[in-house]
Amino acid sequence: MKMKTLFVAVAITAAFCTSAMAATKINLNSQPNDAGFPMWLAKKLGYFKDNGIDAKITYFPNGGAALASGVSGDWQAGWTGAPPAISGWDKFQLISVGTMQKEDRNIKLIVRNDALKGGKIADVLTKVKIGTVPNSTWSQVLYACADHFGVSHDALKIVPLDPPVTRQSLRSGEIGAGMTDAAPDYDFVHDPKTYTVVCDGKIAGTSVVDPYIVTSRFWKEKPKAAIGFIEAVYRADQYMHDNPQKFLDYVTQYYKETGIDLTRKQAAYSYSLRDFQTLDQALSDMESGKTIKDLTTTAKVLVGAGAYDAVPDFSAMQPISLEILKAAKKLRDSR
Repeated sequence: MKMKTLFVAVAITAAFCTSAMAATKINLNSQPNDAGFPMWLAKKLGYFKDNGIDAKITYFPNGGAALASGVSGDWQAGWTGAPPAISGWDKFQLISVGTMQKEDRNIKLIVRNDALKGGKIADVLTKVKIGTVPNSTWSQVLYACADHFGVSHDALKIVPLDPPVTRQSLRSGEIGAGMTDAAPDYDFVHDPKTYTVVCDGKIAGTSVVDPYIVTSRFWKEKPKAAIGFIEAVYRADQYMHDNPQKFLDYVTQYYKETGIDLTRKQAAYSYSLRDFQTLDQALSDMESGKTIKDLTTTAKVLVGAGAYDAVPDFSAMQPISLEILKAAKKLRDSR
């Protein structure tokens, strides 16, 4: 058994050393926000190059825009939020390889204190206007928070708004409550005299995941590069775990390059709420079925909102994802 393990490790290492001589060019899908940082870091630290990959990162304004580009083959791998990942699997077998980050603590329901006025949260939620992004993980958490407080979804006075308008309306008092996430909600969270965080995904007991993704075509045609991509990005996640202060220096560089107007203090706040996963954590969650369960939970919310007719069948995706994750682990362990 030990000899077989050694043989596999040597074979994988040799394969990637050979590919390094003629790097595989791939285009990666990302977004200019905090979640896009680990992929940038993997490139910055040379992790893609280590695995024989010449990576170009393309930044899309949102997951929906990226998905349309992915269908046409403009990119081969990257990351996305849960809704585009779900739609991508349903439409063109986009593979969610494993959880990049969990946002249970990051997505929050904030209420203005002048709307609370010492009343019960459950009563307030039925009286005030609540801003949220329709068909999103924000709405998933909002509905879970309503369940947590015993409030019927039909009793919520939801105002469909995009994130910047939600924050603007919350500041002006046009809405009494709104869904937010870090780092743009820094001022709200740090102004307890005006606003109160009444709930988040963790409090409500719902899990929100953002997965790393590869296209089925990429996995079929260039499996070594797909494995190398996954090993590299999870190595970047591991770097963040192992270097809690040093990686913030890189974050400030990332912000400058991608045009993000946030400070180091705001970055520290944001990354304290984003639970980036290591390769071992991602593998464990995929093996146990938790990642599939989390994606299914989000899909059910989207079906309930009318975005999908039915929850996609993720059963065929799990073994593919496990194969890629296990191969990435072998590559990592062979170093």
